[in-house]
Amino acid sequence: MERPTIRDIATVAGVSPSAVSFALNGRSGVSQTTRRRILAVANEMGWTPNAAARALSASRAGAIGLVIARPSQSVAAERFFFEFILGMQAALTSAGVALLLQIVTDPAQEIATYRTWWSQHRVDGVVVVDPRREDPRLASLAELGLPYVLVGERDEAGMPSVIGDEEGMIEIVITHLLEQGRRRIAYMSGMSTLLHTERRGAAMASLGRSRGVEIMVSTAPDYTERSGAQATTELIAGPRTPDAIVYDNEVLAVGGLTALREEGRRPGADIALVSLEDSPLCRALSPSLTSVHREPAIMGDTATRLLLEHLSQEGSRPREDSRAVQCAAPSLIIRDSSPASDSPAPEGGTRAVR
Repeated sequence: MERPTIRDIATVAGVSPSAVSFALNGRSGVSQTTRRRILAVANEMGWTPNAAARALSASRAGAIGLVIARPSQSVAAERFFFEFILGMQAALTSAGVALLLQIVTDPAQEIATYRTWWSQHRVDGVVVVDPRREDPRLASLAELGLPYVLVGERDEAGMPSVIGDEEGMIEIVITHLLEQGRRRIAYMSGMSTLLHTERRGAAMASLGRSRGVEIMVSTAPDYTERSGAQATTELIAGPRTPDAIVYDNEVLAVGGLTALREEGRRPGADIALVSLEDSPLCRALSPSLTSVHREPAIMGDTATRLLLEHLSQEGSRPREDSRAVQCAAPSLIIRDSSPASDSPAPEGGTRAVR
């Protein structure tokens, strides 16, 4: 039988998960009557705190932080962060730990947020996303002694990390487009300073050289729909028009699809489109959008559990053997935006490949 979680106890006791957390950790915030009822239910269900929960309940914060340095409209529209946060929350709820979320405009504000949180004892550790080359955030975290997990790249300082498979993602996309007869492929990123963008661009350039394909690179100002439209219009106005465009995410791709129509182009016919992120929106578009499918919720859950494990064992000091977990291989969901140039889309407009 699986170990009961705080949410399970809350359901049986008829209270909120936060009330259960307060009662089990001996904190104020619930009445004595409610506390006794919760403890009785927990005892009947055989609940015992895990190592991470015990370590964190003894600290002053009992919270994990996440700071996203992107325009708020981009974060709101993109599926990745929504599901990533849900994955984090699932892991934190089972440990009775809170999530502190902040959206800022740039890395400098992100670092300032970390300093404030740590000085005020508001978090026990943070999950860091969007790694950069010579990342100033990691140096600041090391200076503060603030524990973290890095998502996207292996951490050189030895902190736990969740590693993405950018090269594998690009290979399945390029292979698919070559099979569809595309020979001039553009890659459109939203932030050229991010390491995952750099790795994707490098993978495309390498595959282009090895397979005799022309690769074009374009960078939108940010990850918004408006930026995707603007950058796509500029791209197709150049002297060499691509026959396929690969977008960093579905929000940029929506902007690109709109721009192509306004310019009299036929998305999926004149120019194939692929998004490196999938969402329900990709299925609803016309034409439906070929997309790379990943599991952001699993990434968020994994990163959070790694951080909780690290905190329970070593506190703020990194270990040489800290875990680095590789993300599962992505799959490509083929839809109407990238059919073969001489044949109709697959029946139903959708199929998946790995």
